[in-house]
Amino acid sequence: MRRKFLALTILLIASSAWCQEAKDPLHQIAQSVGVISGVWFAVGTYLVVAAWVSVVSALLTDWVNRKAQVVQIQSARSFLFGLIVVVVLGIFIAVLGEVGKNAPPAGALAVILLLALLTAYSLGWVPVTWVVGRRIAAALGWERTDLCAALVGALALHLLLFFPVIGWAVLFYWAVVAVGTWIVKG
Repeated sequence: MRRKFLALTILLIASSAWCQEAKDPLHQIAQSVGVISGVWFAVGTYLVVAAWVSVVSALLTDWVNRKAQVVQIQSARSFLFGLIVVVVLGIFIAVLGEVGKNAPPAGALAVILLLALLTAYSLGWVPVTWVVGRRIAAALGWERTDLCAALVGALALHLLLFFPVIGWAVLFYWAVVAVGTWIVKG
């Protein structure tokens, strides 16, 4: 059964490739470069996220454990408070950014609020990766350390970025939960 499915899949892919008209070599090279750069972008951004998760996990282990428990137990509450914070700060940032065109101190305040929101998101993202990684490891029955689970969770969430709409919705949920972990006490 598997061989038939594999043969059918290869035939389908090959027939669609044979049906296309021949392209000039320069066009094919340009497509290859685009694909290769996309792969390197995906790998590079994951390595940056993995380094961030590793550094924060090593430096703030107790804090990450407490916040991971908050994400594990109260993720809906974290999402609600995170959504409120993101919407309110988003409105303030937009308004202050517009006012900042004529009054530079308001623009500087908008930048400070944006940096505060990004800091809350990036630090809150680490406990989220721990929880997602622990859930994946538990579902697969893996023995894992917390750092390995966090890196697996970061990889899973990073790969969701490349799935349009559904992946983006899941990432939006976890990003808002990451912001909300700062408000919900654990």
